[in-house]
Amino acid sequence: MLDKIKKHSILGLKNIEKIITLIIFMCTFSGAWFLFSYARTHGMKFIDLIQSNLLISTGALSFFIILFIVGCFLISFNLSPAIARCLYYDILVREKIKGAKRRKLIYLLYFTSCGVASLFAFYHFYFGVSLVVIVALTLHFLAIKKPFHYKKIAITLKLILYTALLLAISIAMFGFLSITLNFDIETNSSFNSFIQALSIFVIIVTLAIIGLADIHQRNRDLKNRIWCYVFFSLLIVFYIATAFSTGVSEKIANMIGLGYVNQCYHEKDLVKYSIPERLVITQKDKSKIKLFIIADVNGKIYISKDKNHRAEFMFIAKELSEVSCD
Repeated sequence: MLDKIKKHSILGLKNIEKIITLIIFMCTFSGAWFLFSYARTHGMKFIDLIQSNLLISTGALSFFIILFIVGCFLISFNLSPAIARCLYYDILVREKIKGAKRRKLIYLLYFTSCGVASLFAFYHFYFGVSLVVIVALTLHFLAIKKPFHYKKIAITLKLILYTALLLAISIAMFGFLSITLNFDIETNSSFNSFIQALSIFVIIVTLAIIGLADIHQRNRDLKNRIWCYVFFSLLIVFYIATAFSTGVSEKIANMIGLGYVNQCYHEKDLVKYSIPERLVITQKDKSKIKLFIIADVNGKIYISKDKNHRAEFMFIAKELSEVSCD
């Protein structure tokens, strides 16, 4: 093991220049993609954002955010097999449910039902948890012989605990995604709310499939399991980079100081720029003006006030003092 680590370390040092070049390329490409998404979403000129410092800083941060999210998923991938083994081996195999296909079908139906329960839990938590318990008890009485035996009851309680853990992991991951991908959790009756609830369902079913795939791969070799994890990780990266490119780009724009933030200035400094009054956010202190900055690139400032934050006005002010909004 130590010899392999030493061998790979020496190989890495020999190719350090190539590795650095690859990292810079990936950061530049990633930065260009998210800046393009930001410019397209907010009605800006992409050419204004093509600067080496913006490309690399945006790319590095986006790369770190996605890598961190993938890492959280990989941790979940390693926890889900424990839940899968409890259901598959301790109940379905031990109770001699005939046929591997039948066992897998029951397994998938169970976690799909738990996913459906999570949809209700998204809006009414206690009702959703109650449904999960009902699903587990239904499995207990339909699949287990001598369901009132204390050992069998202990197994089902273990399954309920593991299932609750799976739900908790999925909900926690969704909450984490809402922070890192810059979207608000909605529990109303809107379409966005339904899509968010559906996301938890997808996470639960995905983790269940990962657990089942892990059981299958354990019977083969470690290499196949690693490739399975890499495959799902790449799917996550692709999904985040496309479906949530706007949220990630807005988060990064705020973090690196590009924009997507309310900023205040002295009113007297802005008079000469003829900014439309409808774009000015009223302040108690009349000597200050608050603007929502889409981007501030080398003094070229894009501002907006509409709910979608599309750029409505642009002015050039290379020496403009920012002040506190308090």
